[in-house]
Parts: sequence; structure tokens; C-alpha cells
Amino acid sequence: MTEKFAPAVTALLDEAQELVGQEIHVELGTKKVGYIRHGQSRQVENEDGSITIFVTDITNVDYTLSHELLHLLMAHHGYPQIRFNLTTGKEMFDRQLWATAIELYNVVSHVIIGAQQQELQLVDQVAQEQYLAGILAEVPVEEDKPDRLAVFRTLALLDTLVFYHGETKLFSRQFKEKYPLSYYGAQRLYKIVAAKPVDSPFTMRRAVVNLFAAFDPWLESVGLATTNHNQLITLDGVFSARQQRLQVRQVFTILHSELTVRKGDQSAYIGIGKTDHQNAFILTAPAGKQQSADFFKHVYSQSIQEFMREQQIPFVERK
Repeated sequence: MTEKFAPAVTALLDEAQELVGQEIHVELGTKKVGYIRHGQSRQVENEDGSITIFVTDITNVDYTLSHELLHLLMAHHGYPQIRFNLTTGKEMFDRQLWATAIELYNVVSHVIIGAQQQELQLVDQVAQEQYLAGILAEVPVEEDKPDRLAVFRTLALLDTLVFYHGETKLFSRQFKEKYPLSYYGAQRLYKIVAAKPVDSPFTMRRAVVNLFAAFDPWLESVGLATTNHNQLITLDGVFSARQQRLQVRQVFTILHSELTVRKGDQSAYIGIGKTDHQNAFILTAPAGKQQSADFFKHVYSQSIQEFMREQQIPFVERK
């Protein structure tokens, strides 16, 4: 890699390589559309364990590469991840639901990533203009009523509000003209994201859960089918030392689900948080009525820490 990046980006690359413990290769494309979108980069883990980050558009390499590196760093700094452990049995439907969950999760991630990019002085006036140009270029003008692109538009505009930290002077008039329904929906959802600070694994998880919970009522309000992400999508738990000592029965309700486990196609039991009503893990139970009863009796009596480690369920320790 001979391309020179801004010092702040080079430092992020060095930090990521040290944290991951593997070589990170950067491959730059030749496309240059003149605007930035978050889909202009991706990362791939290679067979030897190294990682390649592809920057497919070089309009603003420092912004795009730093954005991808910060996503990578978040995953390795103990931020909760979303996991697709369950299936409806309909592959295309599953993929649509997963894609929506990823976008909602990324919106919240971008609060943290955007703040870090601002601190590193990687979001200047040029980047702000390029971001808005990307939205106007790639988000189609709205129909008179919600269509199949309503979710795409609304989530793109929600991400825009996050990028600009809720400041709307630069685009408010244009968005009201081009995307009146979607912009209203995005503003409604942005209030959920911006209600409390998002600056740690715990606050990030809280914001994702709240956004999942707000998303279905918005879908219903525009006549679209709901997602039920609170049950379909597993979001790693974040527990304090005190919470880890509590019994499973004190923190979770374990529900039998009509959904099945993706690996093995077994009947699924979902661990739903009693406070936030979000899926934090899935289980399969042994066959046989008595064996199953004994299994759940044992599970409910365990501490959160014992249970998570015994079942090899990922979780984050709240500092």
C-alpha cells in the first residue's frame, strides 16, 4: 500500500492492526463519483486471518477509510453486536429483516463513529457537502404515498440527521420538498436516537433497543409490515458486575418461539430481557418433557455470569 492517508487515518490503521493482531490491507478502487456514501467501503476477512478493506470510491478516501476502521475498532472494543441466530423459514424475508436491523444498528453506531471522526477533524465542510450530495444523488424522490422504497428513504434520512447531529439548516427545505413523509419519519426516529447520550457499549445498546422498539410503530403508521426485531434479532447483553451475579430468572424471561434456530433448524427459546424486552440470547432445549423441565430449572437458577459462560453466549461487561 503506497497511498498516503491523513495522519489521523494512518494512526487509526495502526491502532486497528495492533488491536486485531492481523495485517490490514487497504485496496483503493478507481471510481470517483464526487460524493460520499457509507456503502463505498467494505471489509473482508481473508483465509490467513488478515483483513482487507476495499474502498470502492475514492472521492474522500480519508473519510471513507476512517469510517470503516472505526466500525472495525468498535467491534473489537467490546461494543455489543447484533446476531442473526433465528430464521422465519423464508430466506428472502429473513434477508430483508436482517438488512433493516443492520441499518438501524449502524445508525446508532454512526453516532459514536461520527463523534470520533469530528474529533479527528475528518469531517470538514467539504465532507459535509459531499455527504449531502450523496443523499440527493442516491435517494429517489418520494411518491405521493409510501412505496417499497419508504424504508430505504427513511433510514437514509435518519442516518443523515445523525451525520449532521440533528442540524437541519443545510437540507431541511430540500428534504421537505423531495421526501416529506420519509423526512417526517426520520425526524421522529431521530428523537429516539438523540434522547440520551450514546458514548459507551451500554448506552449504545440502550439506543439500539429503543430504536428497534420505535421502528415498528412507525412502520404501522405508514401501512407497512412490522419487523419484530426485539425477538428476531439477538443483541448482545451488557451487564454490570452486580447484574452478572443475579440469577437468570431475575433478568430474563425465556420464551418458546415459532422461529427456528438457523443452524440445525431446531425449535428456539429466546431470552427476553425483563426490562428492555429485547432478545439477548437463544437456547435449544433437550428432548423429552422432564429433561426440558430440568434444563430450564437449572438455567433459571444460574447466575448471569455462570449461564453465559456455560452456554458460550457473548456478552459485554459494563465498566
